[in-house]
Amino acid sequence: MKIKIIAMGVLMVLIHSSLVFAKQELMLSKEQQFDTGPAIDGHHRDCEALFYVDSGKDIADMRRDFRNYYCEGMYTLTLDGPAGSTVTLFGSYDFRQERGYLVLRKKDDRKIWLLELEDHPANQWSTTQASAQSGAYEAFYYPAPNFRRNVSSVKWDQWWSGSVPGNMEIK
Repeated sequence: MKIKIIAMGVLMVLIHSSLVFAKQELMLSKEQQFDTGPAIDGHHRDCEALFYVDSGKDIADMRRDFRNYYCEGMYTLTLDGPAGSTVTLFGSYDFRQERGYLVLRKKDDRKIWLLELEDHPANQWSTTQASAQSGAYEAFYYPAPNFRRNVSSVKWDQWWSGSVPGNMEIK
């Protein structure tokens, strides 16, 4: 009897953990661009940091939650989740579009690794096939200067009406 109870407990833990790890998640990595040298107090300021955004949790202003937001650097990202998962990175706060944005829509269940946020054709959808390092995805990039340094808000799911986002109202 005890073995059945233990087996059921282990099974419940495994089911719960697989559901937790199967969720969508965006991980933004801010990579320091220049060696900042010693700070005034003699300590180096480590500006390289990771910022996690769980599925469905829109972030209107990253300044509030990301301690290294003001550090000089460029963002890279990984995106986990099922095919069809969609996330948009905005170069401005409150999902405003004037400083650019990047829409990513997963085409398969593999993790996307994106090292260059600005490496997409402007104002059109493009498709990147799966590789040994990354899953397949579609991207729509509305360019702005230094977008890869200015990511300031994140929105999950499709927020535009119609087939192409290009400067449309947020739902």
